[in-house]
Amino acid sequence: MAADVDLTMERRRVSAMAGFAAVAVSLSGILVAVGLAPWFAWRTDALSNLGVATGPERLVFNGTLLLTGVLGLAFLPALRTTMRATAHRVAQLPLVVGVVAIAGVGLFPAGHPYHFPLAATGYLGFIAAPVAYGVGDFYVGARRRAAATVASGLLHLGVWVAWATLLDDALPGLAAPEFVGALLFNAWVAYTAVRVYRTGTRGRNDARAQ
Repeated sequence: MAADVDLTMERRRVSAMAGFAAVAVSLSGILVAVGLAPWFAWRTDALSNLGVATGPERLVFNGTLLLTGVLGLAFLPALRTTMRATAHRVAQLPLVVGVVAIAGVGLFPAGHPYHFPLAATGYLGFIAAPVAYGVGDFYVGARRRAAATVASGLLHLGVWVAWATLLDDALPGLAAPEFVGALLFNAWVAYTAVRVYRTGTRGRNDARAQ
């Protein structure tokens, strides 16, 4: 029995580690691709421009999105272990859709007919998932976490609204709001992965002590 519990905890921890890896790959991959592209300008370019370049940044950027998608799906089992409310479970849908869509952006770079719908779907998923999950936190009594989680999703939405209504002339490129949005979503993933990993470690130690 203890061995079965230990195996379950180990799988939970591995899934949580996939969440850590998704965050690390996503953010570092983008920054590495930017570093490999001397022509890239945060003010006027979109991150997707990296995916159609002629240099090594193209492979790095598109590969980053694909790998992030795979790792993001591997994080889902860990996230499921934290779900205690219907809204938590609802959050799975935009999360999966968003992760798959972002991987699709790596498969279908800028200029492909599928690119814009996939990119828009990805960002909408990354806004909706934390908001829905935060509502679930509210219903289970985790009020502070709920407020922070919902706020991160709404702030992500606010970044796009501000760019579209106020900053478009001064900041015509999409790269800055795209990266800020990625930071906000990845912060939520990283925090949740920490929660799951710590719970899995405590659970494993408790099982061994029995």
